[in-house]
Amino acid sequence: MYSNTLVAFLPAVAVALPTTAPTVYHAAKAIVARAPPEANAVLKSVTASGTGCSENSASFVLGIGDGATVGFDNMIVDSTQVDKTKRCVITLDLQLDSKWKYTINKATNIRGYVENDGGTYKVAYTVGGKTSDVSDIIPSNPSGGNWVATSVSPGATSTYGGGVANIDIFLRLLPVGAQVATATIDSLDVQFEYSK
Repeated sequence: MYSNTLVAFLPAVAVALPTTAPTVYHAAKAIVARAPPEANAVLKSVTASGTGCSENSASFVLGIGDGATVGFDNMIVDSTQVDKTKRCVITLDLQLDSKWKYTINKATNIRGYVENDGGTYKVAYTVGGKTSDVSDIIPSNPSGGNWVATSVSPGATSTYGGGVANIDIFLRLLPVGAQVATATIDSLDVQFEYSK
């Protein structure tokens, strides 16, 4: 049951996963393009590390509205694993003119898949020493196995001139039965807002 469902699910997810550098480049360009011209936004670097995004497998894959979508291809936990958690830390260095700052996490959409048992997730956004986080329980067996969580918060704001932001994503599977269970985080929308 686990393998059939997961195999059927993977092609649908494959289009949302990071694949090529040009896509990442265009998403990064989209983040910068949404900044007011006088903010002089420069995205100096984006890196990802952790058990849920080994070898930089988490990438900004699509520019949307005032932000971008991060796709994951390794944020998968199943009940046969000893460690039923995954973590990914994305670090981005977004520099702005000294009169401008940015805020992330005013709105977040997180999407994934779960089979049989639920779990929990937490996403913490840290910029300039300030942290804004969202967390919740992933329901067991949602319709079609897909789950979506939406959150609105004050966000975390950089100092003037921008700076380094960390997005720390954590996923835990909470198996309760003897059946094989699976939980994933497939993508995360990150909203950016620029202000003086």
